[in-house]
Amino acid sequence: MDIFKKRWVTEKLREATSFSPVTVLTGARQTGKSTLLNYEEPFRSWRYVTMDDLDVMAIATKDPGAIIEDSGPLIIDEVQKAPNLLPAIKMAVDRDRSRRFILSGSSNLLLMKGVSETLAGRAIYLDLFPFSYGEYKGKGRPDWISDVLAGVEPRFPEVSGEENIRSLLFRGFLPPVTELSQEKHVSLWWRGYIATYLERDLRDISRISNLPDFRRVMSLLAMRQASILRQSEVARDAALSAATVSRYVNLLEVSNLFAKLRPYSKNVATRVIKSPKGLFVDSGLACALAGFTEKDRIPDEWWGGLFEGFIFSNLLIVTHLTGGEIYYFRTQGGKEKEVDFILDVGGRLCAFEVKFSERIALRDAEGIRYLQSLLPRLSGGVVLYAGKEIKRLFKGIYAVPYWCL
Repeated sequence: MDIFKKRWVTEKLREATSFSPVTVLTGARQTGKSTLLNYEEPFRSWRYVTMDDLDVMAIATKDPGAIIEDSGPLIIDEVQKAPNLLPAIKMAVDRDRSRRFILSGSSNLLLMKGVSETLAGRAIYLDLFPFSYGEYKGKGRPDWISDVLAGVEPRFPEVSGEENIRSLLFRGFLPPVTELSQEKHVSLWWRGYIATYLERDLRDISRISNLPDFRRVMSLLAMRQASILRQSEVARDAALSAATVSRYVNLLEVSNLFAKLRPYSKNVATRVIKSPKGLFVDSGLACALAGFTEKDRIPDEWWGGLFEGFIFSNLLIVTHLTGGEIYYFRTQGGKEKEVDFILDVGGRLCAFEVKFSERIALRDAEGIRYLQSLLPRLSGGVVLYAGKEIKRLFKGIYAVPYWCL
């Protein structure tokens, strides 16, 4: 990257390494883990090794103790490729609790399993996602969300420069792709990313015997971006068994590429849908997997799901940093009521509705107002939309442009 952009998780990473012997930093390929660790203090002065280096990998395989024998702080990148390092790290930490390790990896599938079994009680876990909109623009965290959660008047940021939201969604927010301006370059980049990640990484760490089947499942999931995840329908359309589709979905989820958004059902005196929603965490990835190589060829009805997925990724980053949880809400039977997202931070709730429109109306807050009648703990609500103005719709409910994230 030509210009290093600050990542919001950095302070959490510094805090974790100040008291925890081991900190695990995971995220999909190209989210910027290595860049962060090589640019930010104090990590840039730590010794750094990566299992992508075949010579280092050979040493780790034959003599894992040789990798960690130096007593100084150590970063081990792509550590999931060398799980035999974990027992050696455990022994080093048990001998000296002042040791400091950062274990970085692009796949949670083996990494988290190994950590949970070998480093239980010794590790803090953090995730690095694609850029939030604020990170991409070089801004600070959206503290106004904390204001809404606290039930006080939000301190919204000043008006930001206008951008073409469709171009942003088509391109996506993995750091390298944000530097590209031409659509044909964006499409080529994503094609290479998918092929490399699928063929070199996911297939290596899992039992994917039929790559075309896996690609077909990913495409079907992308076409259902931000919809209720009905794996039986995906299995039918892919002509695969439900068990195979379930395994593929779980693989994508633990690899930080795809998320299952659970429904909110705590203390709700009404019937709610219990199936999760399925979302790819990067809108550009969803476009590429769905086969779109030009933004103008994307159907109008598909932009709403892309925009919702983009908002989800931004709120996911916020909840990760605050220790909260994110849900969606939808009733079943009769006239359905829906709220796209609910943030639960320390028992305080905030509802978010998403509208891919430059204009907003009072009726767009209908789902949030219904939820207020069910949940007295709901501190407030926000309608996030593609317009320019911040508006107060009702008491505690605001219309907020996406650029405030």
